[in-house]
Amino acid sequence: MRFASLFLLSAAAFAAAPSQILPRQPIRFEPQVGRPAATPVKWSANGLSYSLAFTADATLFRLGDRTLALRLLGADPQAAFEAASPYSVPTQYFTAAYRGSVQSFRRLRRHQVYPGVDVVYYGTGENLEYDFEIAPGADPSRIRLRFDGADRLRMALNGDLQVDIGGQTVTQHVPVIYQVTAAGKRESVHGEYQIEANRDVTLRLDPYDTSARLVIDPVITFAVFLPGSKNTVGVAIAHDAKGFIYIAGNTAATDFVSTPSAFFGVSRGTQNTWLMKLDPNATSGDRVIVYSTYFGGSLVDSLKDMAVDSATGRVYMTGSTTSADLLVTPGAFQSTLKGPTNGFVAVLDPALAQTPSLVYATYLGGTGIDVPYGIATRNGKAYITGSTTSFDFPLANATLPSIQGGTDMFITELDPQQSGAASMIASGYYGGAGLDYGTSVAVDAAGFVYVVGVTYSFNLPITAAPYQANAHGGGEAFLVRFALEAPLIVYATYLGGTGTDGAKKVLIDPQGRVAIAGYTASANFPITQNALQSQLGGPNATPNTNPTNAFLSILDLTLPPAQSLVYSTFYGGSVDEVPYSLRLDANGTYYLGGFTLSPDLPVSQNAINSSTTRAGFDGFIALINPAAPPLNSLLYSSYVTGPGSQIVYSVDFDTSGTVYSTGFATGNIYPAGYQSYTSAPGAAEVFLYGFKP
Repeated sequence: MRFASLFLLSAAAFAAAPSQILPRQPIRFEPQVGRPAATPVKWSANGLSYSLAFTADATLFRLGDRTLALRLLGADPQAAFEAASPYSVPTQYFTAAYRGSVQSFRRLRRHQVYPGVDVVYYGTGENLEYDFEIAPGADPSRIRLRFDGADRLRMALNGDLQVDIGGQTVTQHVPVIYQVTAAGKRESVHGEYQIEANRDVTLRLDPYDTSARLVIDPVITFAVFLPGSKNTVGVAIAHDAKGFIYIAGNTAATDFVSTPSAFFGVSRGTQNTWLMKLDPNATSGDRVIVYSTYFGGSLVDSLKDMAVDSATGRVYMTGSTTSADLLVTPGAFQSTLKGPTNGFVAVLDPALAQTPSLVYATYLGGTGIDVPYGIATRNGKAYITGSTTSFDFPLANATLPSIQGGTDMFITELDPQQSGAASMIASGYYGGAGLDYGTSVAVDAAGFVYVVGVTYSFNLPITAAPYQANAHGGGEAFLVRFALEAPLIVYATYLGGTGTDGAKKVLIDPQGRVAIAGYTASANFPITQNALQSQLGGPNATPNTNPTNAFLSILDLTLPPAQSLVYSTFYGGSVDEVPYSLRLDANGTYYLGGFTLSPDLPVSQNAINSSTTRAGFDGFIALINPAAPPLNSLLYSSYVTGPGSQIVYSVDFDTSGTVYSTGFATGNIYPAGYQSYTSAPGAAEVFLYGFKP
């Protein structure tokens, strides 16, 4: 079995330059060469604001002018060190004591520190992680930690162990423990740190199978607020096939970071959009931000969604604008603002510098108010949905060629590789007599386009054999599937109960099924028997209250209508939740992010924040695997909380298992040891949060 822990080192490490927003390369462990044989230091490692030294009886953390010594009490001082995973390039030293190459390693193991117990060190950037690997039958109660040089030890409310030293805090997170049985089943084991009267630290474990391996995983990878002195919000986050991370949002700041390669390096208006490309594998801090630019005009530009072409790294952005002076490209479909608020579509290629990085930009709208909310891309084309009050919204191959109510949904297909009118492949309305809003769009491998949203129309154009033919409440979620270039409405259905319901995000899974995330106030919202949560408001909901929960529903349109809803669940507490983000990984896990007002949100044992500060509304992140049994399907769930208000607008992940999120916060949301909130109280500050659940 394995007992793992994580140290978060030094608040100063992330508090300075914006280039320090992502973790560095894995820690380089090096043997001590060029030193007298009697030196107590056997191995060492160095970071931006700390150094590590490994002696026979301690691990020494040098933080500024202070040293913290972590001692394993009762450990064997003769336990041997063994390095593993060598770097391909050695470290070169040119000092008075030694000149030459030193081979460095990613991992450092120390054998048999206690009988049957090894300790393995590794980590990235400012994080040192260490695992106790405990053989079957070995006694983990022998593990006893002492922190010499600490000013104070304390337990946070969530169970974190916090070590204060010289104005800094080293945080060791609450242990997250599970066992994998011989049958491959994961079983949770509860454990917690205990501070003894003499300040020694021990670990208390609930009963477990001593013949099976025990794993206690570290949690946080990195956390940082992005620069900008005025209100700045992160709206969307995504990645490409090469592992680059893309974040986009809105800002009123004139000092948001921009790179020399930016399309536009300064703010032009009251509120502009922004795009940033990051390299999480950069070998030096000044190379982390690959590209960062403003985009907008002289008034208010509001980004609503972003999509990234994974193969090319081109970024597709959409939103609304009141600016009459957007910098559109010569090939734009629409070069002028026609109404008080129009949509915009912009395609940027961060691999190109300055002006060429804006590949395509156009207005999109008529003489009314047009607001795009969602964008998707496939084969270089852009698919945009939103709402419009314009009777003269631009049309091409329209499925419905005229507006039906005061506000209708629209769906548009653009080809930025074409010029002028030729770049609009298809565009049309969809709606009924009430208000209809398209909120998200997805495209499948066959080119069918799926749009979800919220409708207040009882007469939507619903196709034959839908899952739900009629609206039941004052607001209803809906799904519509288009063959845009035909043009044809292939499938359309309502989805909801007798309360207010709305869909926020849609995606298509590898089997071609349609996954929808949204919000519902309907106690009779359609829920399947395999649901994670079958009751609106959860078990603590008060009778006759009207909570609103998030929902996750999956439809298989190849099945008969009555069987087509293959999964549907509530997610939330006794007050309110709204999801803004939905992603799906290769393991079938859905990633949701949004906001909550509930004090009893369902959280997992490995949550970074298991409770709310209740100062305002909080963000949340939840990972749900519908293929797992209901009791095991919530793989991860946590508040994103602090002294102000915060929302998670977008969630993403990478192949290493790191979960990324962005949004805004009006107060500090990070634990001790990470960058602090620096804006004026109440101002919105964009965050980038990454962790491994």
